[in-house]
Amino acid sequence: MTTTDATWTRPRLRAEVVLGPGQWRGEKLVHHVKDPETGWFYRVGPREHFLLSRMDGTRTLDDLATEYAATFGKRLGPENWQQLFGMLHQRQLLDGATDPAALARLTATAAEGAARTKRGPLSARWPLYDPDRFFDRLLPRLAPLFGWWFVLPALLVVLALTGYVALHLPALLGVVARGDRPLAAILASVVITWLIVFLHECAHGLTCRHFGGRGTEIGVMWRFPMLAPYCKVDDIVLFTPRRRVATAFAGVFVSMLALVPFAALWIWGAPGALHDLAGTMLLFGTATAALNLVPFLRLDGYYMLSHALNLADLRTDSYRFWGRLLRRGPAAVRAYRPRDRATYALYGLASLGFAVTLVTLLVHYWYVTLARWVGGGWAVAILVAEVLVLLAFAGWLARRRAAGTVRSG
Repeated sequence: MTTTDATWTRPRLRAEVVLGPGQWRGEKLVHHVKDPETGWFYRVGPREHFLLSRMDGTRTLDDLATEYAATFGKRLGPENWQQLFGMLHQRQLLDGATDPAALARLTATAAEGAARTKRGPLSARWPLYDPDRFFDRLLPRLAPLFGWWFVLPALLVVLALTGYVALHLPALLGVVARGDRPLAAILASVVITWLIVFLHECAHGLTCRHFGGRGTEIGVMWRFPMLAPYCKVDDIVLFTPRRRVATAFAGVFVSMLALVPFAALWIWGAPGALHDLAGTMLLFGTATAALNLVPFLRLDGYYMLSHALNLADLRTDSYRFWGRLLRRGPAAVRAYRPRDRATYALYGLASLGFAVTLVTLLVHYWYVTLARWVGGGWAVAILVAEVLVLLAFAGWLARRRAAGTVRSG
């Protein structure tokens, strides 16, 4: 590799490399670094981010060392520079010091890693196309809709629609409970639901594009027991918390706005097949949006809460927090910020309460149903057998993940 002296004396990151703001991961603050050419996202600490953000080709190593010492109270030595430049060389992030073969290897490795995460018995993704060009053509026409003059009134409409559905829930349930709907109406509701879900995912991608990121992939996702479209917006980690929340909320927001015509048809339309279809869409559409906002499921509401708190992975880090606390006591979590200790503790307890309540209701419902079919004794036996099968399946998944981790390491 041939480089100029300026590459090392006045280092500069490649122009396309993007540095993201800090997010808390447990007790540590992390920053994401994106290399669009290879597709890699890297995590660095605040000290590395401080240096990388100043590598613009105008500062010498002495300048960087002086600024670093003024901020962190420590002078960088030769071994520190060697370690930093070794990382930058390995990841091919320095301008004027890249190797095409190394970049190709990094690109291939990123693609292989993405492919490994797309298949599994409980979740899988099948990419269909890259929507970036489509979003680029569409965004200029929709850009005015991102202004507060539209967002605020539309949000009030969504809140009013939600209140209306809640107040008229018995009437809407009555429409859905009827068993005399024709097959055409059922198929129409399924097709319309899928179209709204597609709009939901496009809203995530367009909002991400509006804030300067990319929606790199649209496809179909399997997440047991649901099959639905998805839009991949990895660049969200490069946004500020407010923009991350807006990107996560955009899907539910557009889904609810898509129900406004059905609300008008339900309120002012004449009784008939279309009126019943409107009621069905209002009920299921609002219920789906509400489910999306539950912060204990890995859906939009969970990500909105994580982003609002500026936490990288609220659920995983809450479990890790409780694991440390239960195994080693309060001393093991003393390094966490006080706010985060409270957040992880409360979210972990609330998540456990939600899971226990949900499982209890499901088991009770399934037991009552089985008992009505086969009697109480057989119902208990079937439930025990199902629990054993689920435990065996969970053990198989754990072994498979452990084997995959060993192979990737």
